[in-house]
Amino acid sequence: MNRFVNKRKIQFVLVFTLMLSTSYLFGQLKGDTYAVAKSKGSANWVFTYAESPGFASKKNGKMTGITVDLMKKFEEYVEKKEGIEVSVTYQGKNPNNFTLFLDEVKKGHGGVFGLSNTTITDARKRAYSFSPPYITNIGMVLTHSSVPTLNNISDIAQKFAGMTAVTIKNSTNEKWIMDIKSKYYPALKVEYVASFGKAMGAIIADPKKFTNVDFTYYFEAIQNRQPVKRHPGGDETTEQFGIIMPKNNDWAPLLRQFMSDEFITSVEYKKIIADNLGQSAMKFFETLKK
Repeated sequence: MNRFVNKRKIQFVLVFTLMLSTSYLFGQLKGDTYAVAKSKGSANWVFTYAESPGFASKKNGKMTGITVDLMKKFEEYVEKKEGIEVSVTYQGKNPNNFTLFLDEVKKGHGGVFGLSNTTITDARKRAYSFSPPYITNIGMVLTHSSVPTLNNISDIAQKFAGMTAVTIKNSTNEKWIMDIKSKYYPALKVEYVASFGKAMGAIIADPKKFTNVDFTYYFEAIQNRQPVKRHPGGDETTEQFGIIMPKNNDWAPLLRQFMSDEFITSVEYKKIIADNLGQSAMKFFETLKK
């Protein structure tokens, strides 16, 4: 009797473990590998994305943004050069959660691509694959328009006395804020939100908060006539954005080849940037880089 009961217990444990493993695997994003696609002549790519104005967002049910258009061009390149017919599905769980977005990409398998304003860093390159950089970012310190202007970052403890920094966990923006806290403002309080959009909402609603975000958030706020101020002392131009992928994505070398074949310097590429950021934003961007 005991042997029978023990056997049933062992069978139950094995079945339960298998169910958990299967559930875990199904919860991960999985696209066709390049190796499999070459053999069958077709591929399904899986995209996840984090909402970012000008880079990746859903408008009226349609995906738009620089990264979306870049991947469309890569799709055309693959179909023409490799003879592989590509289909795309979007399977991201929550586009308003940047931390979840990064986790989804890291745990993905094969032809999975992450579309957003994702900064290429040495630390991330150890955990992910990246395309070559397609744009240089300008990180900005933003507040409500009523806050006195910060012209020198070393004055932040005095100028922003009693204020709270709002940022996103595991982002390069968080790292910047923690560096500033360490160097200039040890007493700085830090508040975490799920997305850069929520960070913008926080500073618009409360003059006692500030954030560090990419230049497109500032420009979007200005276009929407929101009460936002950029503080020149916080401008940073050292970041570069890339398409982020799981470390096991074997499409990465082909994507690098595509973006290196003079595409980034082409008129077609410049049109993608201008179409998504607007001509006035492009002029603004170029002015800030000088």
